[in-house]
Amino acid sequence: DYALRRNGGIVLSSLTSFHAYDSWVNRLLGKTRSAHAALEDDLQEGACWCLPERRGQIAVAFRDVVRITHVMLDHIQAGLTNATEIAPRKLLLWGLVDGEDNLVKYHFLRNSATGTLRELLTAHTAPALSRGMSFIPLLSFDYNIHAINHTQLFPILDSVTATNMDFGVVVLEILDNWGGELTCLYQVGIYGE
Repeated sequence: DYALRRNGGIVLSSLTSFHAYDSWVNRLLGKTRSAHAALEDDLQEGACWCLPERRGQIAVAFRDVVRITHVMLDHIQAGLTNATEIAPRKLLLWGLVDGEDNLVKYHFLRNSATGTLRELLTAHTAPALSRGMSFIPLLSFDYNIHAINHTQLFPILDSVTATNMDFGVVVLEILDNWGGELTCLYQVGIYGE
């Protein structure tokens, strides 16, 4: 898991949603945990990054560039909590396009996209916080809080995998949750080679 903190994953604050909940005073008082909580493998109730709304995003930088194959999302088991409505539901994973070789592949993909990739590029141009940087959608997916397995793994789009693009930064954009007024992200994992 390249996103895991102990494996070198870090949160890029400039591309991560900031909320008053993230202030150091609130963390000091134990009222919240920072976005870094989503890069830990602690699934105890409350050990999550809590956003005070349904939408948000977290940017993760890796120690090394990665050819991403899968994203993993984990949430506390539905049977262990009454707050299933705060789990993320609809998500979009973006890769930050960096380097000359990747830019060539990016322009090729944008100009020749078909199917799901074309639909994503038409509906979304970049994450909400993109700072003018180039991003490519890697996957749009739904996390199912009611599934038997609370740890869920999703493959990135075949069209992106086929290019052998590598990424040093991804943005996980949470587009909606299961009906709550806030959203808690317990763990995001990024797998590849």
